[in-house]
Amino acid sequence: MGPLFAYSLVPVLSVSLLLCFTAALRGRDARGLTLYCLATAFWSGSLLLMCVPQGAWLGSRFAASGAFTAAAYLHVAYDVTRQRSYRQVVLAYFVAAVVTIVGALFPDALYGPLAMKRGPLFWPVIGLSVSAAVVPLLHLARSYPRETPERRPLLRSLGIVGALAYSGGLGTALLLSGGYALPFGLYGVLASLLVLVHVVNAHQPPGERRLLERSLVYSAMAAVLSAGFLFGVLTLMAGSGQPFLREYRVGAFFLLALAALAFEPLRQGLQEWLGRRFLKGRATGTELVAALAEQETRADQAARLAELGQFTSAVAHEVRNPLGVLAAHLKLLERQGVDADSVAAMREQISRAGHFVDELLRYGRPRPLELRRVDIQATVELAYSTARQGLGTLAPDVAFELADSGPLALEADQSQLSQVFVIVLENALLALHETPAPRLRVRCERSEATLQVIVEDSGQGIPPELLPRLFQPFVTGRRREGPRPGTGLGLAIARGILERHGGAVRAGRSESLGGASFVVTLPLTQPVPLAAAAS
Repeated sequence: MGPLFAYSLVPVLSVSLLLCFTAALRGRDARGLTLYCLATAFWSGSLLLMCVPQGAWLGSRFAASGAFTAAAYLHVAYDVTRQRSYRQVVLAYFVAAVVTIVGALFPDALYGPLAMKRGPLFWPVIGLSVSAAVVPLLHLARSYPRETPERRPLLRSLGIVGALAYSGGLGTALLLSGGYALPFGLYGVLASLLVLVHVVNAHQPPGERRLLERSLVYSAMAAVLSAGFLFGVLTLMAGSGQPFLREYRVGAFFLLALAALAFEPLRQGLQEWLGRRFLKGRATGTELVAALAEQETRADQAARLAELGQFTSAVAHEVRNPLGVLAAHLKLLERQGVDADSVAAMREQISRAGHFVDELLRYGRPRPLELRRVDIQATVELAYSTARQGLGTLAPDVAFELADSGPLALEADQSQLSQVFVIVLENALLALHETPAPRLRVRCERSEATLQVIVEDSGQGIPPELLPRLFQPFVTGRRREGPRPGTGLGLAIARGILERHGGAVRAGRSESLGGASFVVTLPLTQPVPLAAAAS
């Protein structure tokens, strides 16, 4: 086998190892993906051994290990489509093991020396490989219509990976067995691995996908720097007579860079493990990168919110002035004896528009925090009373329960925190307006550093399609018309207040009451920079 074939195998081996270690160390539910990358690495490593005279005998015996890539690909397809039974996957691994063992013990049965000839079992194994390729691709095709639109690109990418990998692997086997050591099939395998990066990324938790992308970029840069350093050392030793340094300088650097890239995630994982073991209390590299990505995300979000705040403030001011003029003329019309029902309808619409403008200003121009020690239970009781008064006759008679958790105090802006609970409790009361025997429960749970306030009701709950967007501006579950229409800004305002406090809010379904559940999480004390800025 010529050097071109060997050089084409190195990227396949390196990228497959890189993805294998990445999926194993950082993936979620990525067992099949890890095994697929490992099988590809083992197969390409076997072919690479056949290019080395000292290892050709070993590589030729394990060239049939490519059968494991088909079994592992089926495993990935089952993982992605979330199958419950893996019997077919187990059978595929068993067949792959049989083919590999036959190739290791009786290589002449599959191919000749260095896999450059076809043995008596070559074509039956090729037929079995083609059949094994069809099964997962058909499985993905059947599952595609049943998947959500968000997951369909993942299935398409995995299908492309299979088509490229199978065609590349079978092409390599046919060329080698025909006596042609040409790397054209390997290019297809390499292309499949590059597409596989998208599949690996999809197996990361949503909050870590950006971290994975950065990790791969940093790994590539670190690999190049490591290879450059090692290459420099070897160059200084060139006088001792290393022929490859004189004849293959560029190729040597390329090989060193790919070798460093392949094991970079493993090096990072080992370094972090040693750091956690011997340098306790110190952040690891991954934690620092995650913190940096989170800070950049917050900075981007803060910039967008600031721009949106300026826009909403300008719009609110432009709308408020005409509303004042309309209200003044409405009083003149009322004095002139215009129909009372018409005046009342106009006043209601002006009041509704004024309420929306107030909400818009509150969202777009948040006040700075005035921190003090706040009794959380007293604040909730006051917020409940305020919410009932604000709703007036719309407030239903509910069985309100505020669990007595003893004295609970935290550092916060009492006025703004009360506004959060007023918004949440108003929504709960409105949701209970037509519910028989309505119940509303508030309880507090304290941990070492945070306090959770859980608000639950026995209403209809939050529609599942609305839940992911519930805290976005201008998203509301209430109708625009009616006695108390929703502006879609209340929960967005509440979330903004809580985030400025270093807290959070999430919504879901109450397990005990069956309606909606809002969980407000707040730190017991504010960070020093925030407290200093607020004071």
